Parts: sequence; structure tokens; C-alpha cells
Amino acid sequence: MQSTTRINLENVNGLIVDDNAQALDLLASVLSSFGMRDIARAASAMEAMEIVKSRRIDLIMTDGQMPVMDGYDFVHWVRHQNDEERRLVPAIVVTAHSRKSQVMRARDCGANFIITKPITPKVILERILWVSQGRRMFIETDSYIGPDRRFKQSGMPAEFPDGRRRDDQPAEVGALAGDNMTQDELNNMIAPQKAAL
Repeated sequence: MQSTTRINLENVNGLIVDDNAQALDLLASVLSSFGMRDIARAASAMEAMEIVKSRRIDLIMTDGQMPVMDGYDFVHWVRHQNDEERRLVPAIVVTAHSRKSQVMRARDCGANFIITKPITPKVILERILWVSQGRRMFIETDSYIGPDRRFKQSGMPAEFPDGRRRDDQPAEVGALAGDNMTQDELNNMIAPQKAAL
């Protein structure tokens, strides 16, 4: 993200969900610093469900671990709403646990992203910008509703299971030429180019 990039969330209706009051205050403070004025707060997923039913929400940020109903189940509930506007709301799960199982739960419930605590304004801003640019198609099948879960260009799958989309590339695209680069390798590749400018 360039230092000249500006974001204004003044007209965005946000919903933050966390059973911890301090975490709600922190998230509200970060979103307010980006210009967001309308931030609904919910201390439970059940409270958040009532807010989603009663008003327009443009962005959801929810804690993953909460009693009774957690953030993953809440996002899954949002994705299965009959109203398309509600169903498509970008949802970011914030969690203290980044175990593979938690990441997979976030992916499979239909969340756009997962952010691990402790949160930083920079990471939140990057995720909001990514979501706002609409880089991932929204998928609706019998078993999954949410943003396309495929991030990496890993070549085509060996088989085409039922439910593949018509706009998927044909099998002739071929296999992946090599392993994906790590973030460090990408950064090292970009750094010399920036220095040359």
C-alpha cells in the first residue's frame, strides 16, 4: 500500500461483534480513525443477528471465539440470508488463534478474511482495501456461500467435481510451473526495483 493511498469510510455502515468490551472499543477506535461514523456494536452473535436484520450493514468485523454462538457460525448465518444485500456483506473474522483449523473454519464459513490478534490499524486497513477492491468472486453452491476460497494460482485440479463454474479455465491451461513464491521472496524481488526508481 502506498503512503499516498487514502481511504474514507465515512459512508460505510460497520458492525463489530465481540464479547469483550475493550476489544469493541479498540475496533471502533480503529474504524473511526478511517472516517467510519456509523459503527454498530454487538456483544454477542445473537445481538449482531438482530442488527443485521434491522438495518443496512456494509462491513462486519467479528471475533471468532465467543460463547453460545461464535463468529464463524455468525458469518455462516449471514451468508445464508435470503436477502442478497445481507448475504454479500464483507465479513472479517478477528481471532487470537491462528491454528490451521481456525483458518479453515473462517474460510469455510464464508469470511472474506481472518485477522489475528493483536490487531494493528495497518492490517485492518489493508484487509478493508482488499475487500473493497472486489478481487474475489462470490460463490453460491449447495455446500458453500462466500468469496472464492482459491487464493493461489496452483494449476487446475485433477478432476472437475460437480458444481464447477462455466467461467473456469479449461484443463489445457496446464500444471503449475513451479512452487508459489513466499512473501519474503516477493519482498526481496520488489525491493531492488523500488530502489532503482
